Amino acid sequence: MGNVKNNRKQVPSAAVPAEPSRVPRRLQGVAVPGQMDEQHPMWRTALLDRDHDGAWSWKITDVTLVKIVEFLSEMERLTWREIRQQQTGGKRRRGPKHKSIPRGHLCKEAQDRLVALQLDDFDELFRFRTGNMERLWGVLSSDSPRIFYPIWWDPDHKVCPGKDD
Repeated sequence: MGNVKNNRKQVPSAAVPAEPSRVPRRLQGVAVPGQMDEQHPMWRTALLDRDHDGAWSWKITDVTLVKIVEFLSEMERLTWREIRQQQTGGKRRRGPKHKSIPRGHLCKEAQDRLVALQLDDFDELFRFRTGNMERLWGVLSSDSPRIFYPIWWDPDHKVCPGKDD
């Protein structure tokens, strides 16, 4: 697989759309949930934002990295339907544990960072809730809808601190 130079990073050419149309610059859109319901997720790390130095960053400890890998390994055993059906909260405030969040609901720093990463044309990001405050943020590719591209590890719930997250 060849690489395409994109700003400072090498991005696998498979992650870049072959023909530009009204799709995100770095991937081809957000997946439609029905297309992937019965598929098991896969992970690609081409879009990790390891350079961000702000309210959150990808600077994680070995222990945290093991936690993330174990979490993703658990999720691989499930279908996307099973992942989306997981619930969190008590009887009064129950909601989806893992879900898509509209880009406009993210904090300004996250929205600005998406512009810098040329990922601002995604209408929504998908986030995994891995703990009380911890979130793993990324995007889903429509050309292979089961693939999740993590972008940010958010240990303190700062990317989208609102009540809808």
